[in-house]
Amino acid sequence: MERIEKKIEKIDILLKEISGEITVGISISIVKDDRIVYSKGFGYSQLEPDLKSIDENTIMSIQSVSKNFVATCIMQLVETGFIRLDEPLVNYLPYFRTKDKKLSDQITVRHVLSHTAGFPFDLGIANLVAPNVKEIYSDTPTEWSEALAHYNLSEQEITSIQSREDLTRWFSKVDLEYPPGDGWNYCTDAYVILGDLIEKLTGESWECYLLKNVINPLNMRRTKWDSSKVIGDSNYSKYYLEYEKKETPYPTNPVAAPIGFLYSTANDLATYMLFQLSYPSKKILDSSYKKQMQNPGILVSEPWNNENNTRYYGLGWFIEKYKGKTIVEHGGGQLAVRALLSLVPEERLGVTVLLNFDSNIHRIISRRIIDIMLGI
Repeated sequence: MERIEKKIEKIDILLKEISGEITVGISISIVKDDRIVYSKGFGYSQLEPDLKSIDENTIMSIQSVSKNFVATCIMQLVETGFIRLDEPLVNYLPYFRTKDKKLSDQITVRHVLSHTAGFPFDLGIANLVAPNVKEIYSDTPTEWSEALAHYNLSEQEITSIQSREDLTRWFSKVDLEYPPGDGWNYCTDAYVILGDLIEKLTGESWECYLLKNVINPLNMRRTKWDSSKVIGDSNYSKYYLEYEKKETPYPTNPVAAPIGFLYSTANDLATYMLFQLSYPSKKILDSSYKKQMQNPGILVSEPWNNENNTRYYGLGWFIEKYKGKTIVEHGGGQLAVRALLSLVPEERLGVTVLLNFDSNIHRIISRRIIDIMLGI
């Protein structure tokens, strides 16, 4: 069997080749068994006003990988008895409803966690409440109005959303596409409702709960949710589009933070992967609840299939078979942000890939690292 040092050498050569060809910046971490075996950056975190090198401690947006942190918080509350997964959501949030109240009263916490509630795929509302949304939609004079028209939203409607409860209440205008539990649609907006749920049950913000119950216990010191603190840090990443390397508006959205506005580092996410692989420094979530999250719950619809592999969704995780192994992962992306956290639980292996440019190479990198680490 090839020694791990030799595998790491191959991975280092691979990443140097890739970073020399098509990259701005890549930050990588790999865990195996109970330790971090590789953590490194390639390229640049910032191109202007000065070149800054990226490394394993560069703070980067992780976009929808944030949803897994929300799911972990929910499962902690399940473990402690605050939440029952198959309890109707309205029993916890009495103001929650969709257009068909009788139907939406059947939506459970599990349905929202697993994207099986019946919500449409792309509602738009959560991303459009970002404070810099007009900067994002500014490529043409009409792009912002076109975005509102596309999502059938008004500017007044957008500005009325000031809290997570506001967004939960907004769902009263939503038509379900299928009865709860009878299908699957990845509805990013729905995870704001889960943030609202955590806040109502604990009496504190989701961010404070996350800090006390996940981030601090895991000693993830450079994981943040306040974008002002990120851009005030000496080592954070900016984001760049296409060959011109055009800098994009910084990803920030405090109200919708549960859907994808946490910021972390390859090193911190390595620690998080070790926790998810059942190597925490202290008990944060019992392994039985992690297994529930990683259980293939429902077959994912065709657009989410990858590399011709059948994909499933559990509770905050995608699950698929890859070369005879089970991969449990969640990715995220927006404009030039790319993030992917992948676990191979049976091999006690985890890989995080973070990019600050628009490309799908993060998935290719992750799979090639898995191939090398497992010798397949």
